[in-house]
Amino acid sequence: MSRQTLLSPALLARLERLRLQARETPSLRGGSRRTRQIGTSIEFAEYRPYMPGDDLRHLDWRAYARLQRLFLKTFLDERDALLYLYVDVSQSMAFGGKLDLARQLAAALGYLALAGEDRVEGAVFSEKVLSRTPRLTGKPSAYRLFETLQIVQAREAGEEGTLSWMLRGGVPREPGLVVVLSDFLFADGYQEALRRLQAARHQVVVAQILSAEEFDPAFAGDLHLIDSETGIGRDVSISPHVVQKYKQAVSHYTGGLQDYCRRRGMHYVLLSAKDSVEDAVFRKLLPTGVVSG
Repeated sequence: MSRQTLLSPALLARLERLRLQARETPSLRGGSRRTRQIGTSIEFAEYRPYMPGDDLRHLDWRAYARLQRLFLKTFLDERDALLYLYVDVSQSMAFGGKLDLARQLAAALGYLALAGEDRVEGAVFSEKVLSRTPRLTGKPSAYRLFETLQIVQAREAGEEGTLSWMLRGGVPREPGLVVVLSDFLFADGYQEALRRLQAARHQVVVAQILSAEEFDPAFAGDLHLIDSETGIGRDVSISPHVVQKYKQAVSHYTGGLQDYCRRRGMHYVLLSAKDSVEDAVFRKLLPTGVVSG
């Protein structure tokens, strides 16, 4: 995927009209998100009695003229949000265009966050975090995120994708919005890692990407199938009945992940790798409330 095709100029312009719906987090950095904390924005919050040490510039002298009591005008604060993007680059993501969509969607979410004066940190993982960007700020730094994503390649067979690295101190410390882009075909599960993220006060978004062939396989007859990550092969005889059972298993697995996220207040979106990034953002993510326009 070339630099020119990661995100088109027309899509970049549309993304600038969207905004991440990150909940209020204890960020210490100023930004454009109005919070419930008292701060220095131009949005009036409330009056409160003057206390020694308060900034005299915020005294309301008109109220003093009427009531002969000193009141302070307070204003709401504005902070930014921190977006973490975790892209699975295990070998299974190379199948059917899953990694291509994951890279484009990560670029799109990163761009609209940076355009909205939020911070972004991107990382790619397989058995562990393989690389990550520094924390990026400002729209011009989006191209640094793009360059990182453009050179990402799927790992070779023999290395299984997992989220277990999060259980070994991999959960980011500063609370933010964490988006995990993966097929979630992890042999050791995903529940504990997602639970750890939430326990660390992160807002979690699960973007599960499967290929069209994984939804609706066109295989038939006697075949020798090889696991792309472990390299282990198995002889199978695929009949219409087996295909039907397989589709039920896929539906059960994706439904289980969706239900896990719903019960814990996480966002979940199921994507097909044949979806365009425009469809992923505007038709799938927009209705979930992860972004708004």
